Amino acid sequence: MRVSSICLGPLATNCYLIEADGTRMLIDPAEDSEALMSFLGDRAVDIVLLTHGHFDHVGGAWACDGARVMIHEADLPYVDHVHPDHRPIDRFVDEGDEILPGLKILHTPGHSPGSIVLLGDGILFGGDLLFAGSIGRTDFPGGSPREMEASLRRIATLSGDLTVYPGHGEITTLAEERETNPFLVTMF
Repeated sequence: MRVSSICLGPLATNCYLIEADGTRMLIDPAEDSEALMSFLGDRAVDIVLLTHGHFDHVGGAWACDGARVMIHEADLPYVDHVHPDHRPIDRFVDEGDEILPGLKILHTPGHSPGSIVLLGDGILFGGDLLFAGSIGRTDFPGGSPREMEASLRRIATLSGDLTVYPGHGEITTLAEERETNPFLVTMF
């Protein structure tokens, strides 16, 4: 599996391209921009996975011709609000779905009702759940501090030391966040 990334948009959203088993998946394309197209080059994208429906993660969702767009159904209202004339969602994902071999969806509400993360062997694409030294906000419509705490507790107890690819900021590890992130330290 090969992972590459670009930071896009006014809120510096991390957009990841995963290439595995002949399939390319783009996670959270923040905007349809020249920067995104330059990053992709001649690489055709098969799947666009949105970790949640906030504007700063979905702006480029339909920029890749032929790509199947996927999101948790609970966040469809956010996408509809930001892009009322968007093409239909190709697939709604949920807990346990395996989008690429070895990459599984975990439903982790809190930042939004349909927030998801993608868990693989030694890696976690965390969307806006967990950042290096912080967590996603819960004060937006649909956010829930109680659900965020439950989702963080669930992630914090995953076995192994996962590399965490967050929706914003620097790549980190789950071990580092368990030891230093003030939102996780208090859980243990």
